[in-house]
Amino acid sequence: MGRPRRKRLGQHFLTDRRVIGRIAGLLEDDPPRVLEIGPGRGALTGVLAQRFERVLALELDEHLIPGLEERFADQHVEILHNDALTVPFATLLKEEAPWQVAANLPYSVGTAILRRLLPLHGVISRLAVMLQLEVARRIVAQPGEKAHGLLALERAAWADARIAFSVPPQAFRPRPRVMSAVLVIDLHPSRYDAETLNRALALAAHALTTPRKMLSNAVRPAVPSGDLLAAGLTPSCRPGDVDLDGWVRLAKTYRAGGDG
Repeated sequence: MGRPRRKRLGQHFLTDRRVIGRIAGLLEDDPPRVLEIGPGRGALTGVLAQRFERVLALELDEHLIPGLEERFADQHVEILHNDALTVPFATLLKEEAPWQVAANLPYSVGTAILRRLLPLHGVISRLAVMLQLEVARRIVAQPGEKAHGLLALERAAWADARIAFSVPPQAFRPRPRVMSAVLVIDLHPSRYDAETLNRALALAAHALTTPRKMLSNAVRPAVPSGDLLAAGLTPSCRPGDVDLDGWVRLAKTYRAGGDG
């Protein structure tokens, strides 16, 4: 288990026992099944195995698999060699659903992995995940805040989230150059149909490429100002000021106008 990290995977192994215990403590007692993404050398895995009756650990680095399998051979831990960016989570988890998720997500792909997990209310109830602090703030940001953007809107569509605590670089080996944070994310069904939601997020993504522009200018040429007013939006506001409900109203108004 002493093999050095592989730089291309962005591995920073969590070693602080107090932080490890706090992450595990953020999960609920039920459901008693936990998916761990990126167990690394198994520090968090061991704590999860002591508390939960089923732990499925998903590890991409094939060099870490033998050590994990040896360490947890006599425990209720299953090690799966796969990539969290491509594995079909819904298919993998649905037979025993619901699950909880615990993860120290790699900085380079953590956001992409989280985006795959957010819509999975049917198989996942809660996530306790660590990300770069800056990314965590973007996830929980509220309309009007500087960090409020597409990631916060996606979170709002499928989950409630809060930052539980921050984690300093010295909690890892090797130390990253940035602060981290642990998020608690509770998934819920979307209030919107998939077509309208996707349309709303697409409009937001377009507008947020120019976040400092007035909303009326940021959505041009796709959306006329009249649709903004019909959706109850202020044309002079900034794209980051608009909440998810506002983008959904605009998506409905825009569609009703016959464009697209």
